[in-house]
Amino acid sequence: MLAFNAYSVLNYLQGLGNPQTTAIAGFNAGCCTPAYTGTYSLSNAVGSYSQVIENTHALYASVHMQFQIAAMPLKVTAGLRQEFTDVTTIGISNPLAALTVQPSDHTAFLESFDSPSPVAERNGYQYLLPNLDLSLGITDDIQVRLDASRTLSRPPLNLINPVLNVGTGQRVGALTATDGNPGLRPYLSDGVDLSAEWYYQPNSYASLDIFNKTVSNFVVASSVQGAVNGVTDPTTGLPALFTISTNVNGPTANVYGAEFAVQHVFGTSGFGVQANATLVGTDKPYDPHNLAISGFAVTGLANSANLVAFFDKGGFQARVAANWRDNYLDHFGQQQNNSMFGTEPTFVNATMQADFSASYAITGNLSLYLLAQNLNDATYSTHGRFSEQLLDLVDYGRRFTLGLHFRY
Repeated sequence: MLAFNAYSVLNYLQGLGNPQTTAIAGFNAGCCTPAYTGTYSLSNAVGSYSQVIENTHALYASVHMQFQIAAMPLKVTAGLRQEFTDVTTIGISNPLAALTVQPSDHTAFLESFDSPSPVAERNGYQYLLPNLDLSLGITDDIQVRLDASRTLSRPPLNLINPVLNVGTGQRVGALTATDGNPGLRPYLSDGVDLSAEWYYQPNSYASLDIFNKTVSNFVVASSVQGAVNGVTDPTTGLPALFTISTNVNGPTANVYGAEFAVQHVFGTSGFGVQANATLVGTDKPYDPHNLAISGFAVTGLANSANLVAFFDKGGFQARVAANWRDNYLDHFGQQQNNSMFGTEPTFVNATMQADFSASYAITGNLSLYLLAQNLNDATYSTHGRFSEQLLDLVDYGRRFTLGLHFRY
């Protein structure tokens, strides 16, 4: 493999002079448009350039109180936030000017474009974001908590670029374009959690939490048929119709579930166990039998559970863990995509992985540690709309790490 200094090569090429005014042996002066003038200059990548200017102003108030209810202490924290957001997105557009049929292939077009020009869009929104946290001490060992809040998460910056892009290599009857959506609004989540915790002995507890979250303004893929810059389809003489892919704010969905956790330490022996499980569901699951159109569904939801046994005493720590996660919808899209039923899904198959870790404190500053990951040689795999449609299979194998930690 050859190694070189890229700046040295660049300086050498620029040192040859301007081939438009000086004869340079071996240089094809008429090869390129625009012509090379002896200096490499930087320019913005049309379609990829994006600038986002976001101004956010907020007013907020909070209060903290403590009461007694039937001799039980109640702690209250409440807040209210009014947020105002103004967003300006700027991009560089390379407008499509015309389509002409390729002389050598009448199923394909040649595209011509106007000069790149800046384009800007503005969007504004405001939301009231309340929150309430209650904590009630039933006894010294039992706590009950209630939390309710509204939160927001802004749309990904790459999705609000204001530029419509028409790629090269267009085909007759299959014109496509992509468009950003600077008008996307943020995700909103209205959540309620109710939990109980029981600390039944030192270093041991059991907890139960139930929750419901209503999430709106999901960002989903969308496509429409439309004209672009009034360009005519030379094969029909009519305005060229493009399938324009973009992203829009979609429906509202509920996510609900329960979490259970327990930790038990066996006296002063140093031995203990931990276990937790999460059961989660939604009113917008994916329906693989719906072949009409790419359906909306909440991604990333999966039941999961973990079981851990540990020892911690006398400077020695050891931990073995089994982690399980059920099958779940990861995202929409596949490497070979766009079936007649729209964008196809990618599911991650259920997996269980066992790990081991241990460490020993040789001194107060030096410790020896061992990590053994994926002891059961679990694999990662994905499938499509149905479980029989295998997409990827990755075998990571077992991994072992032995080392020293030194702190100073």
